[in-house]
Amino acid sequence: MESQRATATARLKEASLAATGIRLMRFEILEGTVSTSPGAHLTFEMQLKDGPATRSYSVVDDGMAPELITVAVKLEDPGRGGSRHMWSLEPGDEIKIIESSNSMPVSFDRRNYLVVAGGIGITPMTAIVAALRSSGREVRMVYCARSREHAAFHDRLSSLLGDGLVMHYDAESGFLDVEALVSGVEPGTQVYICGPIGMMNAIKAAWAALGLPAHDLRYETFANSGTERSQPFDVTVVETGRTVHVEAQQTLLDALVKSGHEVMYECLKGECGLCKLEVTQADTGIDHRDVFLSEREKASGESLCACVSRFSGGHAHVRIDGISHGPTG
Repeated sequence: MESQRATATARLKEASLAATGIRLMRFEILEGTVSTSPGAHLTFEMQLKDGPATRSYSVVDDGMAPELITVAVKLEDPGRGGSRHMWSLEPGDEIKIIESSNSMPVSFDRRNYLVVAGGIGITPMTAIVAALRSSGREVRMVYCARSREHAAFHDRLSSLLGDGLVMHYDAESGFLDVEALVSGVEPGTQVYICGPIGMMNAIKAAWAALGLPAHDLRYETFANSGTERSQPFDVTVVETGRTVHVEAQQTLLDALVKSGHEVMYECLKGECGLCKLEVTQADTGIDHRDVFLSEREKASGESLCACVSRFSGGHAHVRIDGISHGPTG
């Protein structure tokens, strides 16, 4: 993952609806500098009711106002408060940007590309598609949205891709036929995918089942996408013996840090593995929402990434310092 610390003050210049539930926000930089690349995210610093917080949002290239920094924010309700804070900002309001990161930087070493986006996963793909097309690459895109009203940036993508854009609306056609999509990928094609974890897991499973090269599939997910509805739960920390309650709209990491426990973390998106905790006991299952743990690790139920993954209610015991914070296979 490419990451660059930034200290910049931004002012909201204008805001509008890109689609149902998605707010497009354009910022001008008042102080400091922010560098971005196709597919990048910006981390904003904000004050929520529970205290200081940071949230990351994708940089959008919609072909408009290139002199401004544009992000898209999906309103999460219920959520942890970050998107609601961003939606509350009015033109003229200022906010701090503290980091620019990119977990899916574009490579230009192929001739053909397939881009698959679902829901809010379309936001980083706008810049990726624009960059690939401007470099002369052949790009085909499959864009999945709940309905036409939820499909942001359709006109921009249509102008870039023409017949290369395939729209799939779940309300009209049901879920995407992932097996057919993956089996139709031509050898040597670089595939980028971003969207809900269910779609991501289905594509990755179909890809592995066909024995396709792992390096041809690149992906990114979003921390708020899980296979289950978030429920409150309790965890007892082995090192301290203290029990911490985690609300439905709160991450395990946030609850542990707020209660005074020291936990390593960085990406807050389930990618780096620094917040990986050992599960010593649990009377419930785990909703794994990360892309860091292997399928074997997830199936074992022995660990989870605290920044995004959570227990399915109930009570569990976790150990913070008794685990290697990195991949184990």
